Amino acid sequence: MKSEFSVQRCLTIVCVLFGTWFSVLVNADCSSLPDDLASQYPSYQQGQITRQDGRVVSWARVGPENGQPIIYAHGNPGSRFELLFFHDQAVAQHRAIYVVERAGFGCSTFSDEYSLVHYAQDTDFVMDKLKVKRPLDLVGWSSGGPPSFAYSAYFPENVQRVIVASSYTNFGELPDAVAIMKAHHRKGPVLSEKAPRLFHGLVWLVGWTSQHLPNMYYKVTEKEVSDSDRVILEKNGMKALFMLNQEEAFAQGSAGAELDLEVQWRPWPFALSQVKTPVLLMYGREDKLVPMQFMQHLDQRLPHSRLQLEDKEGHLFPLKASYQQKMLEWFTQGTDMALFVTK
Repeated sequence: MKSEFSVQRCLTIVCVLFGTWFSVLVNADCSSLPDDLASQYPSYQQGQITRQDGRVVSWARVGPENGQPIIYAHGNPGSRFELLFFHDQAVAQHRAIYVVERAGFGCSTFSDEYSLVHYAQDTDFVMDKLKVKRPLDLVGWSSGGPPSFAYSAYFPENVQRVIVASSYTNFGELPDAVAIMKAHHRKGPVLSEKAPRLFHGLVWLVGWTSQHLPNMYYKVTEKEVSDSDRVILEKNGMKALFMLNQEEAFAQGSAGAELDLEVQWRPWPFALSQVKTPVLLMYGREDKLVPMQFMQHLDQRLPHSRLQLEDKEGHLFPLKASYQQKMLEWFTQGTDMALFVTK
C-alpha cells in the first residue's frame, strides 16, 4: 500500500509540475487545414470573432453557406476540425454545418469562468455575426451533448430539432451519476472531486501525448473503445483526420479540456425539463465510454424525446457516413411529434 501511494504521489507531482506549464500554453497561430486536406474538403471555412470582453471565439463550417443550418457541438477532446468527418454528407445534402469551439479548445480563448451558459451565448453571438438564419437544428456527440442541450434551453426560439448521441446527462438530476461512471470504469468524475491535482495531471498527460506521441495516443484510444469502434478507426485516412482533431483540441494546452469536463460533470445551470424541442437520442449498445443509463435518464427527463439504440455499434458510430446520412435526412424530412413521448 505504501509503495502504491508513493508511485501515485510521484506521478501527481510530475504531472502537476509539467501540467501547470502545458495547461496554460498559448498557441498564437490559429492554423487552417494543411494544403493536402484543404483540397479534399473544399467547402471547409473557418474564422474567429472577438467578443466585447476580449475573448476570441473560433468557428468553422462545412457544406454550402446557403444550406439549411445545423450547429454541431464537438466532443472532448475535440475541435473545429471534427467537422471534417461530416463534410461529404453536408455537401451531398446541402446542409451548412457550423461548429463553435468551446473555451480553451483550438482557437477559442480559454476562460476559467466558462460554463454551459457561456457556450450558448457565444454560439448565438457567432450565429448573429455570421447572419445565419434561424430556426436551426443541433447535433451534439459525446461531450457535445450538454452544450447542445444548453443552447436549446436558453434559445428555444432558435431551435427546431436536436440529435444527441452518446452523451452525458445532468449529474444534478441523477444522484448516482458518479457511481455509474465508476462502475463503467470511467473514474474521471471521482478523481476530479477527490484528487483534483491528480486529475489535472492526467488530463495534461493526455494532451501532451496527443502532441508529442501521437502514435501512442492513437493506440491507447484503440484499446479503450469497442471492437466496432476499432473497425471505424482502422479505415483508410481515419487516423490522420482523428489525430488532427485531437491535436488541435490541445493546441493551447489542457486547461480547456479539463474545465470542460468539470463543467459537464457538475449540476448544469438549467433543468432538462427546459429543453422543449424534440430530441432524438442515439446510443450504441457496445459503447465503452458513456453508460447507457445516462441516455435512458435523458430520455426519461426530456419533455419530448425518443431513444434509439443501435445494435453492434459503440461510441464512434456518428463517424460513419450511413449514420450521418440518417441524421441529416431526419432533419430534412421534418419531425413527426407522434414519435416522441411527451412526459
